[in-house]
Amino acid sequence: MSEGKNEKPFSMKKTVREGDPLILIDFLEKYTKLSKTVLKKILNNGGVWVRALGTSKRLKTRRATLPLVVESHVEFFFDPHLLNLEIPEAREIFSQKEWGIWYKPPGLLSQGTDFGDHCSILRQVEKNKGKGFLIHRLDREAHGLMVFAYTRHAAGSISKLWQEGTVEKWYKVEVVGNIKLHYSTGGEINFKIDGKEARTTFKIIEQKEHTAILLVQIHTGRLHQIRRHFEELGYPVVGDPKYGVGNKNNDGIRLMAYQLKFTDPLSKRAINCELNEIVF
Repeated sequence: MSEGKNEKPFSMKKTVREGDPLILIDFLEKYTKLSKTVLKKILNNGGVWVRALGTSKRLKTRRATLPLVVESHVEFFFDPHLLNLEIPEAREIFSQKEWGIWYKPPGLLSQGTDFGDHCSILRQVEKNKGKGFLIHRLDREAHGLMVFAYTRHAAGSISKLWQEGTVEKWYKVEVVGNIKLHYSTGGEINFKIDGKEARTTFKIIEQKEHTAILLVQIHTGRLHQIRRHFEELGYPVVGDPKYGVGNKNNDGIRLMAYQLKFTDPLSKRAINCELNEIVF
């Protein structure tokens, strides 16, 4: 297979048979026709999965020299666009022993896909801390605060806060239109999302000539809740590539996870983290 720039993403799922190479990178080289240099990069990026004989769970592997046995199963995912992609760097802004709050820049996934995890903030947390556990998600296009646990114990305790809805979450959002025509200082949105109850409240920080800056709080955690609610309201988020009409731009979506408030279940301390260092 050619390694040219115009390649399209492809995947391969193959069971190891008698006569096949029994070292992972040799097996991949035989069936993908890619060079070992490229294959090592894909392995390092997290695009290769192996299910051992007699097991039902596949595991990501980055080990080129992993031994294979006949009847084990290999899954390979390759997107040439991702190979040399410039990855924005996340950073920890509030640190505790077993967990921390990180700033996710726009363009980073919350977690990886079959094609790899090198474009995700979770992988950066793992490389920095040794282990990382995803607590909640933030859209790839958005930026702002995310919480990660560094131990299973902390992950279980902190995840319960999100499940129980006891975390207060605020976002800074810029929307298209003069929202003050219908809402003097703020309002509440209760449109259902995917048939489920969804509640969003907002305050107007600044009304500009064509757009408005809002402080938004979500009280439920539906998929793309803020983006879908404001599109439905008639004031789509500026730069949203998926939702809305007349709101596209080349600068990216204007949505930032700005503030998190909760009680640390480990120390019982009140946590109030605001992202004041990033100019919105």
